[in-house]
Amino acid sequence: MRKAWLLPFLSLALAQAPKPLQVGTLQGEALYPGGSGVAYGEARLVAQGLGLSLWQGEGAVALGLGSRQRTFPIVKEEARAAQMRAAWPRGDKVYVPLRPLAEALGLEYRAEVGVRLTLPWARLLQVERAPDRLLLRFTREVNAVVQAGGVLFPLTQGEDPGFQREALGLFLPLSRPPDRLYYPGGGQVVLEWGPLPLPRPSVLLDPGHGGSDPGIALGDLKEKDLTLDLAKRVAARLPGSRLTRTGDETLPLEARLRQAQAASVLLSFHATWGAAVNLYLPKARSSPLAQNAERLLLTAPKAQAALLKAYAGSPHRLAEALEKAFSALGIVVAKAEGPYALTDIPGAAVVLEVGVDRLKDPKAREELAQAVAQAVQAYLEAP
Repeated sequence: MRKAWLLPFLSLALAQAPKPLQVGTLQGEALYPGGSGVAYGEARLVAQGLGLSLWQGEGAVALGLGSRQRTFPIVKEEARAAQMRAAWPRGDKVYVPLRPLAEALGLEYRAEVGVRLTLPWARLLQVERAPDRLLLRFTREVNAVVQAGGVLFPLTQGEDPGFQREALGLFLPLSRPPDRLYYPGGGQVVLEWGPLPLPRPSVLLDPGHGGSDPGIALGDLKEKDLTLDLAKRVAARLPGSRLTRTGDETLPLEARLRQAQAASVLLSFHATWGAAVNLYLPKARSSPLAQNAERLLLTAPKAQAALLKAYAGSPHRLAEALEKAFSALGIVVAKAEGPYALTDIPGAAVVLEVGVDRLKDPKAREELAQAVAQAVQAYLEAP
């Protein structure tokens, strides 16, 4: 009777006992911290056995395969670690939950007498060669390991004249290592040489109002139509620029601000009564980079200044360029502090308000558009 009573507890104890773990061709031990039934394996062993990337800090550990990655916080208390599916330190080793890792990286997980973690071999599908660039496509995500004399792609196979077949996978001999190696996703690996191309500044043109919000009106002329027409004329002179709206649609301020977060230059077009031309600049700027942009642009070398303009920029310098362009048309510009929304835009952002007496004439709109485009170009190209 006593033996029958002990059987469930004995079975539970056996279920939580360490079990054999096989990771690729390597063998280890699967542990079950906290008696939760969650299988754990040593992170370093798993990485070595399957050719995964491994990063470990004080509070977290991460394993990766190509563009896929799984990060686990490190929790010392084993029952809590198992409950959270977190990493668990034991001695000088760190263990990670195997099933969540397999699901995240596309590994094969099997639990029978022990635990087996495998990764099917990937096949090389295509190699695109260009000057200073190689793009490789595989049947699944793979890692690339830079070694002396080339790059190893663990657990890969295929036929290509530039590769050598080795026991661990395909090896690509190279005369010099790549300057950059990254994974765009979809089983792709990119190797690049040479300086990193600088980001190109982006220009966002925002026609004010639209849809159910017509703005001010002068007879049949509505502000929403005049601003859209002016913005389109400017865009035609600035290749690569974008518009927040391209038709008569209602666009909330939040949607405009979301688009503006990635813009190097933002010009928001509005109309006012009469013939005035007003420029509104941010009173303050919220991001630390934007707060220091004015000072940094005065001292930064040309390359760094161009990079800074792509991410932060100077509304004051943009305003100066606009003033100069309008001055050539005999137009005096009035400047003032703009709406609060400008403060949270990292790029050079201003609101341009033009009187309807100027906007009602298509020829005048053409001249204004030319002046605005020239000013933006001058701002972006200024040393």
